[in-house]
Amino acid sequence: MSTASVRYAFDKDNRLVLTDPRDLLRPTRVIEGRLSADAKNRLLYSVDSPAGPAGSPGPHATTLDGTWALTPTHELALIVHEAGGPRRQTVYLKGTIAGVEAHALGFALRHSEDESLRTSQRITLTGRWQADAHNRLTFLVEKADGTQDRLTFQGGWGVGRRHELFYRYRRRAGRRRDVEERTLIFEGRWDITRADRLVYRLEGSSDSVFEFRASLQSPSLLASDGRIVYQVGVGSSGGRAQQQRLTLFGTWKVHRDLSVSFEIPYADGRVGTMRFEGRYALGPRDQISVALRNSRREGLGLAVVFSRTLLGDARLFLRLGKDERERSIIGGVHVPF
Repeated sequence: MSTASVRYAFDKDNRLVLTDPRDLLRPTRVIEGRLSADAKNRLLYSVDSPAGPAGSPGPHATTLDGTWALTPTHELALIVHEAGGPRRQTVYLKGTIAGVEAHALGFALRHSEDESLRTSQRITLTGRWQADAHNRLTFLVEKADGTQDRLTFQGGWGVGRRHELFYRYRRRAGRRRDVEERTLIFEGRWDITRADRLVYRLEGSSDSVFEFRASLQSPSLLASDGRIVYQVGVGSSGGRAQQQRLTLFGTWKVHRDLSVSFEIPYADGRVGTMRFEGRYALGPRDQISVALRNSRREGLGLAVVFSRTLLGDARLFLRLGKDERERSIIGGVHVPF
């Protein structure tokens, strides 16, 4: 059957509806079946009966390939690629986001087997996460030809009490169409890699990374405060960025190899460590100011001030102040000031 002549749709219970103008007896048919996605992220509809969509023996599954999208109501849509014509058809799946993982995005879809029994079915798309140019959360769906479909989450995101990144949205559900609030939790760890970037790396992945454009509220921090504060602008569907304040709490430490770390507590007792190189300078009142650098020795625009008592190592403090001519130390290598 040519997809150029057949129109596809899904009803409120995600049953496949076929419209074929060439079939004069039954131009519109509702096909019972179940939805899933294959390894190439194509949409599969497994038909319950052995008959094909036209009523004659045929395959048990219909495969629809196309471009995935996320609707403003956080439902899933597929723009079907037609084999024989230029017309665009978009099918919409009714349901809600069921969960997020480092390389997966799951949806729970409504499904009705009869009038008295309602169940749900699940479809999972594979890919990776990243932030777009407007700091919005984006899921890139991997395709067989090497391209990627971009699913953009238009709402704002935030940081929880245990430093977890979350996305919260509202949707209408139930017969009364009551508004319910749903929260998606992304498990990961924070990192600072550049002067104007704040990074969140998802657990279990090396390429699912949110890299946000951000600015420090203050470029100079007291180690005793144990926090880093950023301002982040997140784009919205209206086109105006919403400014939000993001605070990371933790413990600053100076190590014997003269590196600096910031330890952040996460859920389940996990502790994440951000490690930096440092350029040290002695200050007044037994203080040391450390200008932080990344592993490529690039400045991060951030300096942390340690007191002698906070260092907890008198010999380390004396080591730093031993030679007044050498106030700059990078990763343990002395550079004349």
